[in-house]
Amino acid sequence: MNMKSKTLSAALIAIFVPVTMSGCATTEQNQQLGGAVTGALIGGLVTGLTTGNVGAGLAAAAAGAAVGWGTVRLVQHESKQVRSAEEDQRLYGFAPATDQVMIRLNKGQASPNMISAGGQTTIYSDYSLSVPSSHNNQAEVTYTWKLKKDGNVLTESKPMSQIKTAAGHQTIQPISVPQNAEPGTYVVETILASGSVYDVNETVFVVK
Repeated sequence: MNMKSKTLSAALIAIFVPVTMSGCATTEQNQQLGGAVTGALIGGLVTGLTTGNVGAGLAAAAAGAAVGWGTVRLVQHESKQVRSAEEDQRLYGFAPATDQVMIRLNKGQASPNMISAGGQTTIYSDYSLSVPSSHNNQAEVTYTWKLKKDGNVLTESKPMSQIKTAAGHQTIQPISVPQNAEPGTYVVETILASGSVYDVNETVFVVK
C-alpha cells in the first residue's frame, strides 16, 4: 500500500468513527448533520490528497460544515416560463436552434441582496432556451447551484431536471441563511445544462 493509500485509509477512519458514534441519535436533524459533515470532510479529503495538502483540504471542508450550511434544508426551486420564443429572440437576439439545443443564462439577481444571519434570500436566474424543430420544441434542462464563500463551496444542490419548452424562463431558488453564518460576500453559482450544452452564471449576496 503506498503512502497516499495509507493516508486516505487513516483519514477515512478518523472521519467515519465519530460520525458513526453520533449516528446513534435518531433525530432527523442529527442525521442531516452527520451526513453533511461526512460528505464535506470526504470531499475536502479528496481535494487535499489531489493537491498534496490533506490538512488544508479537511480544514476548508470542515469550515463550511461548521458554520451551519451543511444542515440547512435545501428548498426545492421553482421554474417558470416568462417569455415566448419570439419575445426571447427580440429581447436577446437568441436565434432559433437548427441542429442542437442552445441554452444561455442572461442574468441573475439576489433579492434581497443584503441580509442578516438567520434570514432568507431568493436567487432569480433568467435564461433562454432554443430547441431544434426535430425535438418537438422541447428539451430536458438540468439545474444545479453551488454556494461559495472565499472560494470554498459551502453547500450545493442535487441536479434537478425538467422538460422545458423553447422560450425564456426564470428559475427561483430560496436560500435560508444559518443563524451563525459569517458576515461577508457569498456567491451563488447557477448551472443549467441540456445534454452536453451548458451555461453558468454567478449571483452575489451579502450577510451583514
